[in-house]
Amino acid sequence: AKLRDFKEYMFGEHICRVNILKKDRYYDLPLPTSSANAYYPKAKSLGELAMQEAGYRRTRVNGQQLVGEMIPQIIETPSTEAPTGKPTKTTDLLEKGSPALFYDSNDSYSAAAIKVGSIVVGAGAITWFGVPLFVYAIRLVLPE
Repeated sequence: AKLRDFKEYMFGEHICRVNILKKDRYYDLPLPTSSANAYYPKAKSLGELAMQEAGYRRTRVNGQQLVGEMIPQIIETPSTEAPTGKPTKTTDLLEKGSPALFYDSNDSYSAAAIKVGSIVVGAGAITWFGVPLFVYAIRLVLPE
């Protein structure tokens, strides 16, 4: 109440409540006869799940979010729910045996650096030892 009173003192008649999450004109009230059932989504292929998370055939109405103390701004939502580097956000909705289950974890920077570094070191070792051995074998087969 102290913060609200202070804001009212600072801004006077210009202070107002901002509807943050809903931009609906009419509110829905549930009927007394309504009921709810548990929803269990069916398993989907990688393509179906990626299309759903990318927002295929979905209309999005942007909402407001308060930035700072009192300035509402329209927030743009990202076009896809999947994080960078992953085909889908949630892999638990995929079918059993889907190839996308391999991408279940999102690698950290250090894990990715270790993988790339091991590939570079392996390629260097093959080049350092393999190329001279290959040239020696070619010289044995094809004498000059």
